[in-house]
Amino acid sequence: MITDPIHWVWVLGAAFAGSVVGGVGGFGTGVILTAVLVPLLGVKATVPVLALAGVIINAGRFWFYRADIDWPAALRVLVGAAPLLWLGTWLYARLDARPLGLAMGALVVLSVPARRWLRSRQWQIGPRGQLTGGAVFGLANGLASGMGVILVSLLLGSGLSGTAVLATDAFVSILVDLTRAALFGRFALLEPAALPLGLAIGLATLPGSALAAWLVRRMQARLHRLLMEALILLGGVSIIASVWRG
Repeated sequence: MITDPIHWVWVLGAAFAGSVVGGVGGFGTGVILTAVLVPLLGVKATVPVLALAGVIINAGRFWFYRADIDWPAALRVLVGAAPLLWLGTWLYARLDARPLGLAMGALVVLSVPARRWLRSRQWQIGPRGQLTGGAVFGLANGLASGMGVILVSLLLGSGLSGTAVLATDAFVSILVDLTRAALFGRFALLEPAALPLGLAIGLATLPGSALAAWLVRRMQARLHRLLMEALILLGGVSIIASVWRG
């Protein structure tokens, strides 16, 4: 775990900044924190810590957008995600750290063109598509952090927009992160030393979520989208470079 005070300041500062970005767009917090934590903790320790922190991160986000949640969409995604989340976590517990880190970084980088492709096709995803997309989201979240872009793309493709996407994404993510934290404990991946770090990261994001709620109605959509894509690409490349260096 982290012992250097400078590293603590760096991680908590990244948590605040990431929560602003994620609170505005629905994803990005996990990508930013993964890029910061992997060099400090290693791949294997990062995902369980973020699973714990994610509960607080998304609870704060949900609080500010709770009135706009789409309950049917949220429930369908959760039903699809649950069994594949278990499978992804089981695989995560048995994979070597280096290929896992490279796969994690590649998934993050590829999420940008995937989201652009979904937007260009203007697909309207129905109930069955939400179940299938939920399964993909569950599997990806068992294997890596920062996969919120999959859920946001799924919700956008389902016809949701604005704060409805943010609220539904946050609610689904809370339950997924609670399940992940429980599964990581089941597979002996969530060490007791990780608890203070996960809680501290989560609490550091609450002011950022409040700021994001204020910004969400003031930022131009195109500017925000370009900023998010740049951060996602940077985070993915950073993960790959860090793991490749060993």
